[in-house]
Amino acid sequence: MTITALEEQAVKAALTQNWPKAIELNKKILKEAPENIAALNRLGWAYWETGKINLAIQNYKKVLKFDSLNPIANKNLKRLEKGGQTKKRLLKKSSPAPSGKTFLEEPGKTKIVKLVRLAPPATLAQLDNADMVVLTIRKRVISVLSESGGYLGTIPEDLSVRLIQLIKGGNQYQAFIRSVDHQKLEIFIREVFRAKKFFDNPSFPQGKANFSQ
Repeated sequence: MTITALEEQAVKAALTQNWPKAIELNKKILKEAPENIAALNRLGWAYWETGKINLAIQNYKKVLKFDSLNPIANKNLKRLEKGGQTKKRLLKKSSPAPSGKTFLEEPGKTKIVKLVRLAPPATLAQLDNADMVVLTIRKRVISVLSESGGYLGTIPEDLSVRLIQLIKGGNQYQAFIRSVDHQKLEIFIREVFRAKKFFDNPSFPQGKANFSQ
């Protein structure tokens, strides 16, 4: 089985909260690619979810050996070294998104999206503004996952349908959490690459858009 196939299964295991399976799959990935940072982060999260705090810390420290500025490992390591308080803390209030280039709006290229079908409040309480998230196509909608593979919510169907067509046509996007509390999650989506076939079609037009074929 290829590493790509293993990664897809590892994300699926995390999505369904099958942590023993997630641990097994990420270990297989790391056996073939010991410096796979995404797998190390996923393994650290899976160990944390199963209460194996020391193993979680070890994996996040391995990430920092390869990428000392990795935001996921740094953030989670700090939480774990404080006793894993993140999973027990009170639901936090939404705070303003950080300033800077991360959330610099560009007409046609960026959009703030309020997610629907949200994950449970306890899951949302784990999140921070500016965390990167992953857009994953699920039939006619796009699910939004944490970098560790946990389900966070869904992009509304009308926008999902458009983005699916753009992504399948070659466009690429990055997304970050803009604001979060126990009952609301907004993400900031940025177009980072536009395929030639969509040269005259902005990702997020002001009015109705027609695709160039």
